[in-house]
Amino acid sequence: MFRINPYLQQPSSDGTYITWFTEDNISSEVSITGPGLNVPLTFTINPTFEPILSYTDAELNQEIDGLESGSWLLDNENYKHTLDIRDLLPDSTYEYSVTVGDDTFQSSFETAPTAEDWDQIRFVVLSDSETEPRGRVNRRDWQQGALEEESLLRPDIEGSLWAETFGVSGDSLNYPLTENVGYRNNLEIINSREPDFMMMPGDLIQGGGYQPAWDEFFRHNAGEFDSGLSEYPILPALGNWENFGALNGGYGTDPDGRYGPLFGREKYDVYFDAPDNGTPEHQDNYYRIDYGPITILTLDSSNGEPDDNRNNYGGEGQPPQISGQEYTGPGTDTQENITREQYEAAGGTDLADFNPGSPQWNWAIKQLESAREQGQIIFAQFHHAPYSNGTHGLPMNHEDSSGQGGTPMRQYHPLFEEYGVVAVFSGHSEMFERSFVDEDNDGEGVYYYDVGVAGDGMRGQRTDENGNLLSYNEFSQWTADQDEAELWQEVNGVLQNVAGGKHYGHLEVNLENLVEENLTQITFTPVYSFPVLDANYNLIDTERRVYGDEIIIELEQTSEPEPEPLPTTVFGTSDADFFDTEVPDDKQFAGDNQILFAGAGDDYVDVTFAPGGSRSRIDLGSGDDIIFAGSNNRILAGSGDDMLFLGYGEGDNVVTGGSGMDQFWLTNDDIDVPANANTITDFTIGEDVIGFGATDLSFDDLMLTQNGADTTINALGQDLAVLRRIESSDLSVSDFVFA
Repeated sequence: MFRINPYLQQPSSDGTYITWFTEDNISSEVSITGPGLNVPLTFTINPTFEPILSYTDAELNQEIDGLESGSWLLDNENYKHTLDIRDLLPDSTYEYSVTVGDDTFQSSFETAPTAEDWDQIRFVVLSDSETEPRGRVNRRDWQQGALEEESLLRPDIEGSLWAETFGVSGDSLNYPLTENVGYRNNLEIINSREPDFMMMPGDLIQGGGYQPAWDEFFRHNAGEFDSGLSEYPILPALGNWENFGALNGGYGTDPDGRYGPLFGREKYDVYFDAPDNGTPEHQDNYYRIDYGPITILTLDSSNGEPDDNRNNYGGEGQPPQISGQEYTGPGTDTQENITREQYEAAGGTDLADFNPGSPQWNWAIKQLESAREQGQIIFAQFHHAPYSNGTHGLPMNHEDSSGQGGTPMRQYHPLFEEYGVVAVFSGHSEMFERSFVDEDNDGEGVYYYDVGVAGDGMRGQRTDENGNLLSYNEFSQWTADQDEAELWQEVNGVLQNVAGGKHYGHLEVNLENLVEENLTQITFTPVYSFPVLDANYNLIDTERRVYGDEIIIELEQTSEPEPEPLPTTVFGTSDADFFDTEVPDDKQFAGDNQILFAGAGDDYVDVTFAPGGSRSRIDLGSGDDIIFAGSNNRILAGSGDDMLFLGYGEGDNVVTGGSGMDQFWLTNDDIDVPANANTITDFTIGEDVIGFGATDLSFDDLMLTQNGADTTINALGQDLAVLRRIESSDLSVSDFVFA
């Protein structure tokens, strides 16, 4: 009778939201008992028919090698039941039962604590489960990672028992577990830890428009295989696979006229109901959940505008492509498969841009301001990892881009850092990776996790054409495939992976209220599910193991947060704008602790006369722009031939020139020299120049020092600039201008 067991969403300190599906149009009887209830709460729920979830002809006729025809299909009726239960007590356990006809399902849930009164909170984060029936028989290629020095080599891809047992894919061994078993055992570990909630930043299923994929997802989470979501709530986000029709049109239209991306998102909207976000067309796309002292912001990274495509670069009359570790800016779009024009032509109205000035962007700013004012501990999630060493870590204009890079979501980092977001969770590259970004170098940055290890791909860091690690993400601090080296030993006559390596897993996050110290301790624990095999490579068990990258931080608590100046956002136009902090105007740009998006056009920006003149985030956009930088600012010059004057103020600016022939002027005379070095992240030899104004300096007066991968420029007795990823020996007099 139950097609999907009751599963939980929208947790709060006074209740939860329960959803379940049946195969018949029969009302449900719900009973809830627990603290504060002298008699059970009872409800009668009448369902709604959801025809969008019916199988298509392509699904009914599908054949999958290794599975009996149609064995994965359920009855072709879907009736949705929901109950939004509130006015319960905080931090309390309630028993509930749902009866449909002769069938009764029983479970329990816990309400969240209040922000003022809590002890411990545990949640888990994982993405890219990408469930489908084929996962029952499919094993993924296991990308080669690092090996321990004392390790034997992996089994050979030809003739080894491993290859014969599990198969190979190209030049890689297959992983020993099927996708189904890998995900199922991962969830078994999670359920044993009794989390308070689960975050899933996208790619829950292998095609949002593919109904059997949804059936399989709920078999794992609220059905035949297990039912963890009946006891703890899920906080999902849209991923690229939710925007894909699979058998039913893919990214296009199927023979019956269904547009795959719209069909997929419509199914997602049936299964998941989120709190209102103020824009009815974008309902369920992005939302906020407060769980006691925690605020979680979920964003939709599916589509950025202007729409972009790899074909927009490298051709005649087009901007050039970049290569290697070059980076000229984040770009605007995370995928090239969907445009707003196509989506709306198919009848869709819910596509949400994420770029600055969009409704989603403005909503995020309001939520960050509100959560900060309330003293909440802020986390965020969305699918496309903005900082990644994986296959989707390159921007659209890179010659090796996948066309689905997450770099456009880097535009949110200045907001996240300003408002004190602790960590951001994503997936997409199907890696386990941790990055740390601290643009103003004050020691208080943001942790970024790629947690795409739920139960699908087994990828690792991207390599170049010679097989060397590309290491495109300069902020990466740990990856499972490279920092947790595999150890292979001969056990009972066969090669076994006895430790290390990349496996299916998840991130466990534990918060503890250290009341006496007035601190919150947060522990990030990367967990993996390690398969233990016998001498015939049969699975004995999977063990919960912890990688060696556990991070513990402590945050100060304030019951009544002191008001802090919050950054305000200012937008320019597509014309040539003038922003001078010495000349106030109606743009209200003061240049101190602000975020400026100058837009297109040849813009002029001067923040040197700001009160304090620091802590601003400035995106110059496109055009040939001029900026006088001030102190301690983050500057993105964007495209165009820009002039950046860094010799005013105290320095400590972090500057990205972007594409075009840029000029970085380090001094304006030899007297008022910045006290601290400015950092230039993307100096391009042979294209950009370093300038020294109103001095008697020459190239011979410069001291160029190699510090790791970076070059420090010293003149006039002090360090003036750090050039990221530049070899000092590659610099010559032609890279400098003296005026």
